[in-house]
Amino acid sequence: MNIGEKLKKARLEKNMILKDVAQATNLSISYISDIENGNSTPPVDTLTSLCRALDLSIYSVLAEPEDMRLMEKHISVELYELIRDFDQWDVRDQEELIAYLRVKKTAREEKE
Repeated sequence: MNIGEKLKKARLEKNMILKDVAQATNLSISYISDIENGNSTPPVDTLTSLCRALDLSIYSVLAEPEDMRLMEKHISVELYELIRDFDQWDVRDQEELIAYLRVKKTAREEKE
């Protein structure tokens, strides 16, 4: 399933019409339709806007089903819920989490 198909599926599951998404994102109905039908690939900022309007994580749109299975096996549901809106966090909060994870990774590597 491609990006457009995933976005369309999410929109339909939320009982939204193209006009609803267009109003929430300030994008044209025809452009959103082109994305959903695979005729256009949105840039990251547009994809972010669409994901917010549809309450999706960018990861869920970009990930292949196989990636999702791996994620389910290796990341707890709680952790996923805590970071699923990471792209919407304040930049300082994002940087703080990344810095913390780097420190923890370095500490683990030093133990090995």
